Formats: sequence, structure tokens, C-alpha cells
Amino acid sequence: MAEICKLPFLDTKFSLSDLQNLEKKGFFRSIFIELLKADKVKNIIPNELQINQTKEELYLKYNIQQIKNKKNNEFLIHNLNKEIYKLASLKKLSLDKFSSKAKKIFEIRKEYSYDRYFYSLLRNKNKSQIYEFYYQIESKESSINDLSKEHSSGSEKTKLGIIGPVNLINLNSEIAEILKISKDSIINDPIEIGNEWYLIQRENFVPAIYSEYYENQICMELLEKEIEKEYEKEYLNLMKNKLNL
Repeated sequence: MAEICKLPFLDTKFSLSDLQNLEKKGFFRSIFIELLKADKVKNIIPNELQINQTKEELYLKYNIQQIKNKKNNEFLIHNLNKEIYKLASLKKLSLDKFSSKAKKIFEIRKEYSYDRYFYSLLRNKNKSQIYEFYYQIESKESSINDLSKEHSSGSEKTKLGIIGPVNLINLNSEIAEILKISKDSIINDPIEIGNEWYLIQRENFVPAIYSEYYENQICMELLEKEIEKEYEKEYLNLMKNKLNL
């Protein structure tokens, strides 16, 4: 007879072999976490505003309106509404648990993760050429954007050298430091990074302002991390003890 086990947050029983097969095929973790989420929100009731906001976010992200406009999609629409309600419930749960921590986390991350920059880039392995370009830009004989289009070695040349919006956390540390201390529209001195020479001109700095968007983002992230930890703990116990009934 197959050995039976029971997930601690679900009434359904599984054979241990079924769970092991799911694990081998790479499905176990995602199914386990989705079941854990469903258990967490089973008594959560989102308000109408949270439901409508979640609906708008999904429609915008996946262009779901095209699905709604097609005929004979009652099943898809039914499941879509269930997904919207589940996501709205998770959002409410995350806010209830973590909203008091969100603003402090935002302030810690703001400079590197949320503030945004636009900048122009010109890079080339030829040091002499880069300095010549620098003097042309300094004297306003040419612009970094025109020169980048013709002479930059990277893909930025197809966009006149313009990059952004970007967060500092995703940039080379030397470029990030230049953007932090620079002023808009001022070309920096040539700098060598790796095997290339760079000219960088900050174009625009957009400081992040704490808002409902960031609050929701941070709270959902904290909830996901909490659920991940619970999964690891429950999975370890399940495999260790097999929860025999």
C-alpha cells in the first residue's frame, strides 16, 4: 500500500511517491507554495478597491481585455476572476502584516534601488579618440549623442547613446558613483572601465517618492519571502518525518 502523507495546511492527502514524482519533474515547489498561499488567504476578504486595482494591474500587464472581447471564454473569465480575487487577498494580507515596515525599507533602498537616472554614454577602446571626443563636447563643437551614434562601441549607439531609466543597483559601481555626484547635462572626465574608455553625461535624475505603489511592492516582497521560508521549513519536515498518518 502506498505510503500516505498530509500537507500541514491542507486537508487533502497525497501518496509520498506522488510528491516525490512532482519534485523530480520540478513541479513540487510551485504547487506547494500556491497551496500555501491559498491556505493563508482563505479567510481574507479584500475590499472592492483592492479588487479593482488588482484587476487593472492584470489587464495592463497581460492585455486581458482581448480575452474578454472574445466569445465563448466564460471558463477563462471565471478563472481570471478567481485569480484576481486571490491576488487582491494576498495584497491585503501583505499590507496587514508588513505596511508598518515598508516605509523604512523604502528609505534604506531608495538611493540605489528606486531613484532613477537617464544618462548618455560614449565608450571606445581608443583612449586618444575618447579624449578628442571629450574636448569636442566640452567646447560644444559636438554633442555626446551625435558622437555616440557614430563611434560608441556598444548597443547604446542605436539610441544616440541614451540609457535609462536605470537604478544605480543595476549599474557598474564606477558609473553609479559618477551619476550620484554629477550634475545634469555636464560631461564627466574620461574614465577607464575594464578595457574601454567611457564618457558619461547625466541627463536627468528622478528621485523616488514613497507611494502606495512602493508600499504594495515591498509588502508583497516581504510576504513572498515569508512564504518561501515556510515552504522550506514544511518541506524539510515533510521529507524528514514523512508525516505518516
